[in-house]
Amino acid sequence: MNWLTDQFAKLEMGKISPVKLKLKLAASSATIDSPYGAGNRRLFKQVLLGTLGLVSAFMMVACAALPDSGPVHKGEVNIDSRNPLSQLASGPVDGSSPEKLLADFQQACAAGTYDDYGIARQFLTSSQRRRWKPQEQVTVLNPKTELKIDFDSETNGATGTGQPSLRLNQAGISEKFRSEESIRYSLAKENGQWRIKSLPDGVVLTSSAFKNAFAKRNVYYWSSDHRFLVPDPRWVPRKNGAQHLLQSLFTGPSDDLAPAVSAPVAMKKIPSNLVVLQSKKATVELPDTIHLRSQQEVDQLYQQLRATLLDVSGIDEVALSQDGSALEVSSEQPAASPKPIMLGVKNGQVVEESSSRSGLFTSQINPDEVITWPTPSSPATDFHVAIRGGNELVRLQRGKAPVLLYRGKNLRAPQIDAWGWAFTGDSTQEGSLIAVNARGTAVDVKLPTDSKWKIPFFALSSPGVRGLVVWQVGYSFQAQLVTIVRGEDGTPLQIIPAQDKTEAMRDVISAAWINSGQVAVLQGGASPKVQLLGINSPDESFEAPVNAQYLVPNPPDGNVEVVSDRGSRLGHIEQSWRVVGFDIFYPAYSS
Repeated sequence: MNWLTDQFAKLEMGKISPVKLKLKLAASSATIDSPYGAGNRRLFKQVLLGTLGLVSAFMMVACAALPDSGPVHKGEVNIDSRNPLSQLASGPVDGSSPEKLLADFQQACAAGTYDDYGIARQFLTSSQRRRWKPQEQVTVLNPKTELKIDFDSETNGATGTGQPSLRLNQAGISEKFRSEESIRYSLAKENGQWRIKSLPDGVVLTSSAFKNAFAKRNVYYWSSDHRFLVPDPRWVPRKNGAQHLLQSLFTGPSDDLAPAVSAPVAMKKIPSNLVVLQSKKATVELPDTIHLRSQQEVDQLYQQLRATLLDVSGIDEVALSQDGSALEVSSEQPAASPKPIMLGVKNGQVVEESSSRSGLFTSQINPDEVITWPTPSSPATDFHVAIRGGNELVRLQRGKAPVLLYRGKNLRAPQIDAWGWAFTGDSTQEGSLIAVNARGTAVDVKLPTDSKWKIPFFALSSPGVRGLVVWQVGYSFQAQLVTIVRGEDGTPLQIIPAQDKTEAMRDVISAAWINSGQVAVLQGGASPKVQLLGINSPDESFEAPVNAQYLVPNPPDGNVEVVSDRGSRLGHIEQSWRVVGFDIFYPAYSS
């Protein structure tokens, strides 16, 4: 507003010529050259003042219309919103037909997370407004589709049909749905106007409306041995995101994660003021129902909450409080996350790229023993491995010769977890999954008894609790998300299915986790594509380069990367493939 005021003042004082005025609006910059001669400058000035006045009025109205209730801090609501104006909605219009009423109701639901569904409730009968629970679940439709409404004038009933891509419960955890869902409504006239008399709990949103109203964030749980924090991706409303995140956290982990993590006691009733935001500090007000019996438990809960809340833009500090008193936590702060490193093969030698060093990592000792799939562990350790000659798992150390850890046949690309176990096995044998530690101790990881198929690909998510198994029977492939269950010392014991196998795939040639919430499967053949499987997120797919050979694990920028048959590394950036590197084969980043 100050800029507009300044322009009015300068025009009145003659400091800006009406012949040429540069408008520095947020969206763009433009230079306006007056086509008028000196005799028409007064007219031009009046037109210009009127235009500026309209712009000023529009901006004032927009500012006044934006929601102003609830906790607010920098970046909290619109950190990556596609359209901030989607927060706005209008109530029912008098004389609306049933079809228009239901269409307008869907628009009000899209803005409901910003006004606690106050406007959406205006579309319901007075008795139904109190009963409806919109937060119960959200059904997200496939991109570029909407809910189709069919009204029956004889029964005053309506059916909305749509093709969902995702369904979430109140904690942001995905639930099963059919390929086509029907939503049934009953309408009645109240004070001469159509209103919704009955409807199921929850809301149905288009894909774009969902992404405007919800953000994908991680909540964190401790691994079962309390050594590592494990992310659990959730979709939560953007408004009051910190509160919603903690509600999701204290509801408990996703079913697939529960066997491998330690979670706080779930709250039956979660306070609405669980977190208080002031400036960039979030203070978590723990209810009396949470009993912390030791300083260790206080510190563990603090680390868990801190990791969760720092995922919210604008929060730089987290504190704990209970019964009105601050809880002291250990003065030792978590170490900053180490920068990722990348290992690859160039001219037969293992090379490294990181923020601190770049160049040769391990030279080739014997030209006949080809090194493939060099795999880095966490940057904080030096346990890196590779496959030598296709049949040996070897340990890599900077500047030293590889050390044999395990000998087998047809070993698949290894995966390293935070406990220091490298997963591999014979990719041509049924149910072969081996884990080897830094000392060369090997264990057979127990697989589901009904899945005695070949495992050509196995991918592990950081820190090593979730995984993806790609099974193969003949020429058919199926992928399945799994959870790794461990002993008290971190030894992997078995994997259990986290969901049903996917539909049959063809020509699977690679699999890799892109981040803690998404794993990619590369399919070759005549129509190569990348299929993304999401944790508590919709699956998606897109075309892959025709010469793509394999995926790059843990790309640091979150974009899918593939390597071509000529060693070019291509990243999927803004819906297109771009070259991001050359001449390094088998690249893999630390998680």
